[in-house]
Amino acid sequence: MDIAAVLEAALLSPDPKARQDAEAQLELAAKEHFVPYLGMLTNTLGNESVKTEVRILAGIGIKNQLVAKDAKTKLAQTERWVAIESPAKNQIKQTALQSLLSPDDRVANAAAQLVAAIADIELPRNEWPDLMVVLVDNTGENQPVNVKRASLLAIGYICETADPTNSGVVAQANGILTAIVQGARSAEPSIVVRQTAINALVNSLEFIRDNFEREGERNYIMQVVCEATQAPDEKLQASAFGALARIMSMYYSYMRLYMEKALYGLTVEGMKNPRNDVSCMAVEFWSTVCEEEIEITLQQSDVYDEEEVVDRENFEFAKFAINEVLPTLLDLLTRQEEDADDDEWNVAMAAAACLQLFAENTGSAVVNLTLQFVEVNLQQPDWRRREAAVMAFGSILDGPDHGTLAHVIGQALPPMLSLMNDPVLQVKDTVAWCLGRIADLVIEGINTETHLPEIMKALIIGFQDHPKVLTNCCWTLINLTEQLGQEGPYSQTTPISPYYDPLLQGLIQASTRTDNENSSRTSTYEALGVLASCSAADTLPLVTNVSAVIVQRLESTLIMQAQLVGMDDRSNLEELQISLLSVLTNIIRRVSPNDRNTSDRLMTLLLSLLQQKLPNSLIEEDIFIAIGSVAGAVQENFSVYLEAFIPYLMKALEDPDSPTCNTAVGLVADLAVALGAQIEPYCDMFMNIFLTNLQNASVRRDVKVSILSCFGDIASAIGQNFEKYLAIVMQVLVQASSLRKEADSPYDIVDYIHQLREAILDAYAGIVQGMREKPDVLLPYIQSIFGFLSLIHTNQSMIRSESVVRSIVGLIGDIADIYKQGEVKVYYEDEWLTDLIRKARADRSFSASLKETAKWAREQQKMQLAL
Repeated sequence: MDIAAVLEAALLSPDPKARQDAEAQLELAAKEHFVPYLGMLTNTLGNESVKTEVRILAGIGIKNQLVAKDAKTKLAQTERWVAIESPAKNQIKQTALQSLLSPDDRVANAAAQLVAAIADIELPRNEWPDLMVVLVDNTGENQPVNVKRASLLAIGYICETADPTNSGVVAQANGILTAIVQGARSAEPSIVVRQTAINALVNSLEFIRDNFEREGERNYIMQVVCEATQAPDEKLQASAFGALARIMSMYYSYMRLYMEKALYGLTVEGMKNPRNDVSCMAVEFWSTVCEEEIEITLQQSDVYDEEEVVDRENFEFAKFAINEVLPTLLDLLTRQEEDADDDEWNVAMAAAACLQLFAENTGSAVVNLTLQFVEVNLQQPDWRRREAAVMAFGSILDGPDHGTLAHVIGQALPPMLSLMNDPVLQVKDTVAWCLGRIADLVIEGINTETHLPEIMKALIIGFQDHPKVLTNCCWTLINLTEQLGQEGPYSQTTPISPYYDPLLQGLIQASTRTDNENSSRTSTYEALGVLASCSAADTLPLVTNVSAVIVQRLESTLIMQAQLVGMDDRSNLEELQISLLSVLTNIIRRVSPNDRNTSDRLMTLLLSLLQQKLPNSLIEEDIFIAIGSVAGAVQENFSVYLEAFIPYLMKALEDPDSPTCNTAVGLVADLAVALGAQIEPYCDMFMNIFLTNLQNASVRRDVKVSILSCFGDIASAIGQNFEKYLAIVMQVLVQASSLRKEADSPYDIVDYIHQLREAILDAYAGIVQGMREKPDVLLPYIQSIFGFLSLIHTNQSMIRSESVVRSIVGLIGDIADIYKQGEVKVYYEDEWLTDLIRKARADRSFSASLKETAKWAREQQKMQLAL
């Protein structure tokens, strides 16, 4: 095989079939002749007479045989590389290092990626000991610029992908730091080399932790980076400020001296730089400062588990610098780009994000300076200043004292609402966003008698405006409704009720648009869904009328599906169907239509959507959720639809890799609740699939959590008939409850254990409820249940959760109510149980209903102790 010719055909041939054939040849060679294939690619990479593009593809081709995002694939690739004979591997490594020296930067870049891919396998195994020696030599003072740049690039790639906890990698830290500092220092004449070195430094910071903890080395690193912020090249300056932000994030506790001596002044001047990329990165530095100080404050509060040890000091850098930094941030808000893309980050956006963090970090300290800026600029003829004033006001609403903010909001709302008629789109858009922030964060600032009518009038007009304004108006309405109408389902009326008719009409009209620019159509349906969910009794007829429109639109999408032309049409239609289904689900849950004609029409529609959904469609999950709402509405009458629906449900349950699987498990729980004992004929199928999925190590954690919780729903539904599943289910629950977090467990594992334990609680609650008619069968498992409850009691974060405590005291009471002959008395003598009930009754943050449940559990405990 002429590998160069094949590579060239795969990359450059104008004939699609020729490209496809060439790619197939390469895949076959990699699969059936792996080592010779790597050898041919290596020779091509090192052959300077071959076209640059082909050499690059050869280098990337080798690299792609060594790296993968999937852990299993990566492990297989590593084992395959390790198994190659040393001479073949040495030839590849030698060619990769030699290609780093190429005067063609593109070839050198590919070589740098290849070097890093090999290093990612070999350094943790304490192999390739001379690699860092070569790279450090390549960054020496007398080396050509291209060699220094490529070698530093390779070091950056190595640090980016390698495991910083691996001793074999960490052992290279001195060499890594030597090479980087050689390239980054101000004595280096090449700006390109310095910038590459600074970028490599950012990637290396986790590896050089021991070096950074030594004062002398730390001082030199900080000197090199600070000098780079003053370089004549703006890109290098921006990279240096980015490096300072990363250093602050990782090494905050060492930064006090450097802040006092240099960083305050350097970063404030950097923020004022006329170049946006430099200014943005200097702003990012102060955002990082605030993020670190917010994190320290949280760690020192009771938000974290009491068992966590916190020894970080908050130096309050942001509060100390607020009089210099805040005016600069506020001024940067006026540097908007008139035609800026929403996805394009600019200095005004960076300043707004930083201002929000300053408010969260320093609280009321931001208020006076910000209000002065708002007062001066809110009515200015320059639209940039008007928009900046509104942005500033909206950015400080999370952090300062709510009493202070509520008073200020009352004064600011009238002039701000007048700007909803501003001729400039950017101003109207930001006003609509600011109103949403007020509604979300400081609802007490809105007087429902004086402010709410004017806000609603502005929102209804905004529904007819540009998609950006429409989207933010919908967000504002969602926040207002959730804050002021959350008691709607339990009330005759709410403060939002008088506006339902014009709001619903405005949203229905706005949602007729055929596109979804700026997510405007999706937002209108989200707002409709929230209005439905929070509707009070006096607005239910209006919401019911909306359901007819939504059903009709969903039915029409089935016709539209047959007329799709391309992927854009398909995506647009799928987005529309998902939005409509979400609104329909909320209406069904709120209105609970239980007449047969309505449910027949709904299920016919939903089953048609399932039957006609396109391949790889994301809509199935939303259809299942809607079907669950129908089941909840019609209860046991849903049984007439089971025969038609069960095949779709089983297919989803049997595919644990599908995103719909977890929703399908939840739907089984909904069906169990709705159907009660009528679900029993299907339970063998459900339980077999559930147990199979629990035993499968590759099944997602969220699916397993849902399955454990669903056991409780099934047990509660079928009662004593759950006996045949009891032994295996209890075995699974006991095994799951034994999972413990370690001192160094990552957050995702800790969170998984927390979710798992809540699911186990749900399962035990349902099983106890379901098996109460067969107490003798349940009795052997009571010890395991109480053992688990005592374990939960020791977890401070869990027993602060009302839902957890409610489940525990409910279980305590239910078990006592079942066993009245003293069979379980011994468990009610435990001190932890008395302590938990006492806390449940005394905690002011818990609801009155939970306290009533705890009182009942205490009475049950007394009865047990008296036996």
